[in-house]
Amino acid sequence: MLKREVIDNPESCFNRARDQEQLFVLLARDPAAPAAIRAWIVERIRLGRNKPGDEQVREAYECAALMELQRGEIRDGGIP
Repeated sequence: MLKREVIDNPESCFNRARDQEQLFVLLARDPAAPAAIRAWIVERIRLGRNKPGDEQVREAYECAALMELQRGEIRDGGIP
């Protein structure tokens, strides 16, 4: 999700976080981010918190793929 979409969406993880809950943000320009997201997916499925076809899992895979594309655009100067 784009930054502005996360902030504007009352149902986003960011906005649902509790006041005293820690957050960790991954940026598209971080080359480790897509692998970290995919590792999170594997662990969520292993823990039984998600199934492979769940919407949250599909969204995470899509995010990882988009980050890989954006990182190239950021590196090439296409995204400010």
